[in-house]
Amino acid sequence: MHVVGKLAETAADDGPFADHAAGLTRRPLFDRDRGTVHHSVVHCELEPEGRVERHLHAFEQALYVLSGSLAVDVAGTREELGADDFLWIELGVPHAVSSTSGARWLEVSAPNPGARFEDTVFSESAGATPEAPYRRGHFDVGDLPEPSGNILAGAGANVGGASVLLLVNQDFGASQFVLMALQYAPGGGIKEHDHAFEEGFFIIEGQLEGELDGELHTFGPGDYFWSGVGSTHELTNRTDAPVRWLETQAPQPPSRHQFRYRGDWERITSA
Repeated sequence: MHVVGKLAETAADDGPFADHAAGLTRRPLFDRDRGTVHHSVVHCELEPEGRVERHLHAFEQALYVLSGSLAVDVAGTREELGADDFLWIELGVPHAVSSTSGARWLEVSAPNPGARFEDTVFSESAGATPEAPYRRGHFDVGDLPEPSGNILAGAGANVGGASVLLLVNQDFGASQFVLMALQYAPGGGIKEHDHAFEEGFFIIEGQLEGELDGELHTFGPGDYFWSGVGSTHELTNRTDAPVRWLETQAPQPPSRHQFRYRGDWERITSA
C-alpha cells in the first residue's frame, strides 16, 4: 500500500488544534486516516503573529522548518528556529508555538496520533519532565556526504549516486522514528525493494521518478508519498540536476535486513 499527493491539492484539517490556535493551517500528508500505522507527517503553516496554545502529546514529535521563523516555548526555554532548523520533542513535554513573521514546517509524529484516548491535550500541566525534554539541530545541504552507493549496509549494486544525512534518530534521542535528508545525483537511485517499516517522502527540490507497487510516478517540490510495510518501491533521478527530499521511517529500522531487494532475492533463489 502507498499514498501519493501534492501539497497544493491536500485539504486542510486542523484536527484538535481547531479551537486552540490562531492563523494556523494544518495539512495532513499521511496519517491514520490515510492508512498509516506507525507515524504521521503534517505540513503546518502559521500566518504572521500566529500562535498555537501550550499543549502536550502522547507521542514523540519532530518539527522541521521549511521557511520563515518559528518560536517554540519548551521546557522553560524559547527556541527560535529558522529555515532548515529542526527540533525533536519527547513524549509528554508541553510546548507552545508562535511566529511573528510567519512560518512553514513539517511535523513528524510517532506513535501514530489518533489513539482511542485523547493523545493531544491543551493544558498548563507540568507534563513530563524527562532528563532530555527536547533537542535541536540544523541541516545544511553542504553537510551531505559525497554521492555514493555505500550509504546502506548490504546495498551493494542496488544503490548509486546517493547522499544521506540522518537528522533525528536514536542517537538524537528519538525512539519511534527517523528523519533524514537525502539527495540523488543525476542518474542516482535505488532498485526495487521493500521494508518491515513505513517510509514517508517530501520533495524539497528537483524531480524524482518513483515506481510504487508497480505504478510509475514523477514527483517534484511539494509532492509527497508514503510507502507502507511490504510496499515495493524503486526511486531514480533521471534528470541532469540533483533531487533532494526529507524522508521518515517508522518504526526505527532493525539492525539487520533493513532493505529487501527484489533482484538480490531472485539471484539467491535461482542460484
